[in-house]
Amino acid sequence: MSVGYNGGRARILIVGEEPSARDAMRILLGSAGCDCIVVSNAQQALATIEQKDFDAVVLDPQSSSSLAEEVTSRISEIRPNLLARIVVITDKDSDPKTRDLVERYSLFHVQRQFLDLKSLLRPEAVSQQVTHVAQLIFDSSRDPLQAGVRSSLVRSRRLLCASGSLRVDLWIEPQAGSDRMAVMGQILDAAKPDRRLVSVPVVLQGWKGAVARATTNEFGEFHLDFKFEPSVALEIEIRQNYLLRVSLPGLEGATQRKAYP
Repeated sequence: MSVGYNGGRARILIVGEEPSARDAMRILLGSAGCDCIVVSNAQQALATIEQKDFDAVVLDPQSSSSLAEEVTSRISEIRPNLLARIVVITDKDSDPKTRDLVERYSLFHVQRQFLDLKSLLRPEAVSQQVTHVAQLIFDSSRDPLQAGVRSSLVRSRRLLCASGSLRVDLWIEPQAGSDRMAVMGQILDAAKPDRRLVSVPVVLQGWKGAVARATTNEFGEFHLDFKFEPSVALEIEIRQNYLLRVSLPGLEGATQRKAYP
């Protein structure tokens, strides 16, 4: 943590209402060569995050779980890539709201009794990306076609995939008379419907690498256009070190269907 992502000293934001706890954290991190900015409430924290870039945010909800909740929620909206670099200081008997917050956002957390430089430096030392594979829970291509259809059909297809509370809703649209396809999608969090997954990178990977790229809009929506390949997958970077992979099985089945009476 002593070296920032852009070189030089790492910049750390410490957020907590308890003055002695904030000072202890500042001294601990300062001894490792970090530049620390200390704030006592959510408004100060969010204003500072909007003005400066940080290598990590340390949240100490010792006296207020609502403080950590508000800061984390807003970071997920305005700086989603910073979520993986939030460290929550917990107590042995942390309140249910703090435990729920840590689980909901998959936040790194350290118990106060085990707090030391090694535990705090860990999030910055870990650079390996963790890939989560989404499971297919709905596929419209499994719906039967009407009897009596003789001609070839260009048929759209809807897929719904899930990983934890995350949902990826996809609409696949073959382009008639060509070998190109369009994929429209939306990323949602079922556990937190108001969570805004904005500016999330989405890459469509084929056999030879990236086929198409996009980023989500303010509603978590994205659009990709690509030349047909039989086996592709979406790689969605939900946040730093958290990659969601969504396979698009059997696209050839979406391009053309034949049925006979």
